[in-house]
Amino acid sequence: MKRLIDEGFTTDQSEQEWAEFGEIIFRRAEQISFAAGETVFIFTHVPEINERILRQTSQAVVHSYSARSVSQKALSVLQSTTVYHCLVSQSDQPYNATLNPFITRTGGATFIPVVIVPDINEVLYPVLEEKVGSIRPRVQYLQYLLGERRQPVNMHRMTVQAFYVSVAVVILLLIAIGLSFVY
Repeated sequence: MKRLIDEGFTTDQSEQEWAEFGEIIFRRAEQISFAAGETVFIFTHVPEINERILRQTSQAVVHSYSARSVSQKALSVLQSTTVYHCLVSQSDQPYNATLNPFITRTGGATFIPVVIVPDINEVLYPVLEEKVGSIRPRVQYLQYLLGERRQPVNMHRMTVQAFYVSVAVVILLLIAIGLSFVY
């Protein structure tokens, strides 16, 4: 959590609230091209980790951070909100199942689950080789924060590139349609 503060993330909650309520949220505003977004880390204490808990939390968190207004929905292609949900297990049992099925992208939000088991010093996140595109840099950014990568990662670079390619394709299609009416 100290690393998040060093990286410019802020929280409205205190350490006491984290201990008392079992949840703390860190946020940092992001600017992706012309769209505003944010990167969010949610730390939640859970008694144990299982597939049901992961499925329920991924659905609830993505619903909370998905686009609501018309302009947000129009810019949702940029996937400008990234939510890392860090489930902090109070168990001392390792969690070995893959987290890739719980990565969710919808309505401009990307949800990435992270399992932390402090008693055995385990941090589990989605496997990079199985996810490509805009998920890969987001997981690499998490690795950077965890100290597993030395160089910082621009997690929105691929998203912006894909957006401009999409805009170019749409423009070409509009030109082709316009030319078909002319000829």
